[in-house]
Amino acid sequence: MRVSVVVPTYNERESLPLLVNALRDVMGNETDWELIVVDDDSPDETWKVAEDMASKDRRIRIYRRLDCRGLSSAVVAGLSMAGGERVVVMDADLQHDVTRVPQLVAALDDTPLAVGTRYAPGGGVGGWGRGRVALSQAATVVCNLALGLAVSDPMSGFFAVRREEFNRISSRLNPRGYKILMELMVVMRPARVEEIPYVFAPRVCGESKLSTRVVWDFGFALIELLTRSVVSPRFLKYGLVGLSGVGVYALTRSGLLSGFGQAEAGVITAAAVGVSAVSNYVLNNVWTFRDRRHVSLPAVVRGVVLFGLVSGTGALISRAVAGHLSGPAEGLGWGVLAPAMGFAIATLWNYFLNHDLTWRGHAVSG
Repeated sequence: MRVSVVVPTYNERESLPLLVNALRDVMGNETDWELIVVDDDSPDETWKVAEDMASKDRRIRIYRRLDCRGLSSAVVAGLSMAGGERVVVMDADLQHDVTRVPQLVAALDDTPLAVGTRYAPGGGVGGWGRGRVALSQAATVVCNLALGLAVSDPMSGFFAVRREEFNRISSRLNPRGYKILMELMVVMRPARVEEIPYVFAPRVCGESKLSTRVVWDFGFALIELLTRSVVSPRFLKYGLVGLSGVGVYALTRSGLLSGFGQAEAGVITAAAVGVSAVSNYVLNNVWTFRDRRHVSLPAVVRGVVLFGLVSGTGALISRAVAGHLSGPAEGLGWGVLAPAMGFAIATLWNYFLNHDLTWRGHAVSG
C-alpha cells in the first residue's frame, strides 16, 4: 500500500462521513490508500459511524481506544498501525484542506517530512480573530526559537511522514498533549522539511477543541522537549500547585488573624495549614493527576489521608534541611538558601511519594 491517512477523532460523527467522501474524491477509487480512524471512545459514538463505513469499504480501518485519550497518542497509535509507505495525518473536522493531501504525499519524494502550513505564502487562517492569530504566531515564534526549528507552522496538525522514518524514531517519542508534529521534528531532526500552504477552513460542524487546557499543554510540552523529558509536565503542575498552596496558606492565616487576633495564633496557623493542604490535594487530584484522579468517596478519603501524611513528612524534611543549612548559608550571606533548599527537597520527596503511593493505580479516562 502506498498511502495511509490517519485521522484522530473525538465527537466527529457529523464531519467524518464528509471527510471520507472528500478523500475518495481526491484519492480516487484505486486500492493503494487506506484511512485509519483512531477514535477515543467518543460519547457521540463516532466510532460506530466509522465502523459502519468500514463495513462497506475495506480501505477504512477503525481503532476505538477505550483505555486512554489524547490527540498526540492517538496520532502515534494510527502511525503505528499504518500499512502505507507514506502516512498523512489530518483532522476530521474539514478544517484541513483535503485537496492538499496528494501534494503532501508527493513532497515525501525529497524529504522525510512534509507539513501543511497556514503561514507560508498561499496559506491562511480563514476567519480567525486577531487575538487567536496573534496567539498562534507568538507560539510559533517561541517554538522555533526554543527548539531550534525553522518551520512556518511547527504546530500544524496536517502533515505527512515516511513510515520507515517514523518507525525509526517511534520508540523515542513521548506523545502528550496536542502538538505531536513539534515532537516529531525535535526527535527526527530532518535536514529539510517541505511546506505545503493551505487555508485553514472554518469548522463545518462540531465544536472546537481549542481551550485553556490546550494552551497549558503546549507550554508544558515545550518545556518537556527543551529539557529532554528531564522535567515532566506532571512535575511542573505539581510544583505550581505547591506554590498556590503557599498563597492559600498566607491568605487564610491573614484572614483568620484579622478575625480572631493573635491570641489564637497557634490554632489559626494549624487551620491555615489544613486549608492549604486540602486545596493542594483538590488541585492535584483534578489537574496534576487528572488521569489517575480519585472519584469515589472511599478513594477521596484515602487520598486525603495519604496526601496529608506525605505532606507532613515533607514538612519535617524541609525544616530539617533548612535547619542543617541555615548556619553555613548565613555565613556566606545567603540567608534564603537554606529554606529554599529545604522546600525544593521536600517538594521532590512529596512528588515522588504521592506519584507512587497516593495517586497510584489505573488511568481514568476523560
